[in-house]
Amino acid sequence: MSRIAIALLLASGLAGPLKAETVAYVGATVHPVSGDAIEDGILLVRDGRIEDIGADVEIPDDARTEDLSGLHLYPGLIHAGTVLGLTEISSVPGTQDTTEMGQVNAAIRAEVAVNHDSMLFAPNVAGGLLTAHVVPQGGLIRGTSAAISLSGWNWEEMTLAAPVGMHVAFPRSAAENEDDDDLSLIDEVLDQARSWSRAMTAWRDGNASRPRNNDQYAALEPVLEGEVPVFLHTQGERDMNAALDWANRQGFERIVLVGGPDLQHLADRLALEDIPAILNSVYTMPPRAWEPYDEAYVAASNLAEAGVRFAITDGGSAFNAGNARHITFQAGMAAAFGLDSETALKTVTLWPAEIIGMGEELGSLETGKRATFFAATGDALEVTTQIQRAWIDGEEYDLSRDRQRQLYERYRERPRR
Repeated sequence: MSRIAIALLLASGLAGPLKAETVAYVGATVHPVSGDAIEDGILLVRDGRIEDIGADVEIPDDARTEDLSGLHLYPGLIHAGTVLGLTEISSVPGTQDTTEMGQVNAAIRAEVAVNHDSMLFAPNVAGGLLTAHVVPQGGLIRGTSAAISLSGWNWEEMTLAAPVGMHVAFPRSAAENEDDDDLSLIDEVLDQARSWSRAMTAWRDGNASRPRNNDQYAALEPVLEGEVPVFLHTQGERDMNAALDWANRQGFERIVLVGGPDLQHLADRLALEDIPAILNSVYTMPPRAWEPYDEAYVAASNLAEAGVRFAITDGGSAFNAGNARHITFQAGMAAAFGLDSETALKTVTLWPAEIIGMGEELGSLETGKRATFFAATGDALEVTTQIQRAWIDGEEYDLSRDRQRQLYERYRERPRR
């Protein structure tokens, strides 16, 4: 079976458990994200997928009804770039599987390293984060990422799509030096992978002997053929422009630019060339002394105004993994500084789903999509809002698995002296 066939098989829903029942969720204000909110709406779920949504949905006789009056239903949050599942305790090396040694690790597959029993999953689910794009770290060519559900008995069951993309760190010094050693290394590996791919094609056509197996080149082959996008990780504005120029020279047509608030300075170019982006952190101090205090806070609104499709993350470090659910607060901060609230919600739901190739499955509440959503007491972008319940593929998640919630319940009854 080809790589693409495997990816389609995973994305088709055969990889994850789908709850075999029909449930009508009634009474809540439903926020589809792709459309206007529906007061006193009905969300009909059959066998783990959304069958219908609206204010006047006919409820079948065989459906079980869940009354969610007073709550708000949202699609599950999606983190567009994290090491959740690859890290547990930052001070314990044995629990860290985020980074491989060496500069070229194209054959790395993030999904196989995911710890399905991570203690960090439950607190994040309790915050509404139900899907994660898990990204390998370190080196220049870092390997491929995967979209995972935060519920499952093993990494195979949790994997929704893989590979999502090949991750390349554009060298920071390459923007000012065409002879940069790191960039030369990347170019050399890509050239060798192209030669290896041509040799494999000749062998498949029966015109040459089979070249030696090479996992690195094999992993790069679908990238070079345009089947898998390249996620370019960059830092400042100059590096971002240089990285896009380099990607054009390499002939990469499917690119996602990953970087900090300087992305806003490339907004017109990103919009013109239809390049999606991942904005790493709204909570950032101005990188240059002469910039205003809200330089990072307004980055999202500037990207949106230019017409760029982007996701907001927390930068995806191991330190942030335990609180990856807080991406809503980052989006909320962007909303407080000019980004309209509907667009802010899209940056942590629908747009990351589309950027990681899961737009047909997740990110909004629409007919045919996975029934992955949560019920909250109010606006999902507000810090004071509480997540009351959550469902993944139609199956309700037991929020009591959250260790933080367990401790809260334990100590709330502690006798006061």
